[in-house]
Amino acid sequence: MKLTEQDLRLLEFSSYEDYLNSLVDGKSLQYFGDRENLISLFRTGYRALTKEAFEAQRTFLQVTKDPNTLFSRNISPEDPFLQELAKRERPNRLGLMSTIIYMRYMKKNTEISGYIDYEEALRRVHQDQQYSNNWKAIFAGEKVLYPTPVDLLYYNAKTGRSRKNNTRNYQILCDPLRGIIFRNMYDRKDILPDPVASFYGTNTSRTEIDSDLYEQVVLYDHVVRKNY
Repeated sequence: MKLTEQDLRLLEFSSYEDYLNSLVDGKSLQYFGDRENLISLFRTGYRALTKEAFEAQRTFLQVTKDPNTLFSRNISPEDPFLQELAKRERPNRLGLMSTIIYMRYMKKNTEISGYIDYEEALRRVHQDQQYSNNWKAIFAGEKVLYPTPVDLLYYNAKTGRSRKNNTRNYQILCDPLRGIIFRNMYDRKDILPDPVASFYGTNTSRTEIDSDLYEQVVLYDHVVRKNY
């Protein structure tokens, strides 16, 4: 992920207060009149990030700027699935590998299943964002990762609700013979998640993992050959 100057600007502030103060200018003061009232308004999220959003975004930017600073760093996951995700975090963040997670998860006696674009999910950490992920808590086993309506594919067995979403990494295609196909947007290679097939796509492997947390977990690892 390429960071913009506007992104990196958040890293210049050592505190949320410094960030809020940087937003105060003469024009705003003329309109609102009082600096403290203006700061209080900013705290609500008006033309500014809330404190929670600021801290989450700043943490994410620090990790993105330095791929060696990982959400899983200094955490030793106990579940085999989380151990495998930790191994794949850095290559996914660097764009060397692109992992698609297939899982079936029982939530309140309802099976939730679907496919997750791991790299995209790693970026979804903004706490004000719907379906954000607290990755440190996930790797520590304090929270559980499961498919949501904003992931690649989502299905709720109880309600019958389903969703599919293209991401920055994948376009979803439907082939009458091969079924669902995930086309990587960087090297244009297709990932074929057919569980009974022996070929899952060029530079793509399939790994099924036994996990105490899930009914079923499968990782499709695609080595990305970028064309630029």
